[in-house]
Amino acid sequence: MNRHRLPVWALVIIDLAAAAVCVGLVLLVLYIIPQGSVVENSAADEEAVTQFALPSEGSGVDLGIAAASQNDWSHADTLSLAADQEEIKAFLAAEKTRETLQEYAGSTSEISIEKVSCTVDGEPVVYFVADVYVSATSVVQTAFAKNMYGRNIRDFVSSMARDNQAILAISGDSYGESDSTCVIRNGVVYNSNPGTSDVCVLFQDGVMKTYSALEFDAEAVQAQGAWQAWTFGPALLDGNGNIPDAFHSTEYLNKINPRAAIGYIAPGHYKFVVVDGRQDGYSAGVTMNQLAALMQEEGCMTAYNLDGGKSAVMVYDGEEISKPVGAGRTISDIIYIGAEE
Repeated sequence: MNRHRLPVWALVIIDLAAAAVCVGLVLLVLYIIPQGSVVENSAADEEAVTQFALPSEGSGVDLGIAAASQNDWSHADTLSLAADQEEIKAFLAAEKTRETLQEYAGSTSEISIEKVSCTVDGEPVVYFVADVYVSATSVVQTAFAKNMYGRNIRDFVSSMARDNQAILAISGDSYGESDSTCVIRNGVVYNSNPGTSDVCVLFQDGVMKTYSALEFDAEAVQAQGAWQAWTFGPALLDGNGNIPDAFHSTEYLNKINPRAAIGYIAPGHYKFVVVDGRQDGYSAGVTMNQLAALMQEEGCMTAYNLDGGKSAVMVYDGEEISKPVGAGRTISDIIYIGAEE
């Protein structure tokens, strides 16, 4: 019997096709097919919750709590991108025009949202600052897309905000794009390995701290009552309201972009910030240096960069306040303040 052998070129094509199918299956599993589990809504231990006075219940000046240093910051292991003092000075020197867009007063939170416009180095910049007071740290909530924890599970910030009855929401750290990310949400630990990134932790006593990857100890922060932990970064301020000498970042990430950030002034008093960008004639965006200057100017002691670019969105009462480039994109999670009935 004669057996017909395939020519070499055909065998090569078959081998390449088989390899392509294998690679495609790996990419499909890792980056496309959702991999996760439904999470239960969690609530803080009421006996352990620290209560704060809202501005309408007291003086309204940083809740009467001194903004002392909360970080043991050391940039010995984060000297990857030196701070640009000229960029920082230019941003701080820019004249800002502020417009109050929304004001909200509930029994557990009080929020004021401003739209801020300025020109930096000849480019327009527009950003949104939510000044947030809460009566307890548990009011600062997070939510996963589709109410599921895992990889490749995404939704729009506005959809997640509506699903969770949020009065205010911003984009989170998009934890689902990486396995190397510390994820503590609403007091539940999902992952404790931050890889090489700075980590931001909000504790149940209302204090917010940032850590370099080498400083971070997951067991220690859990023992201290970590309520939320985000992994994106870098840290923008040193815990005393100062811009560090260097950021744990890269030249690529430092380019002018839309941004999202969370800032800490005192226990119970936070800033949620979104900067629009990549839109000629409206808003260019900011660099990491300029974002740090922005958070310092807003009075923050600690501040942390969240997922930006098309992800950077602020939503109030179910509607987008900011103007995300390209109509935004779906991401893994949000940070939000719940509406009250």
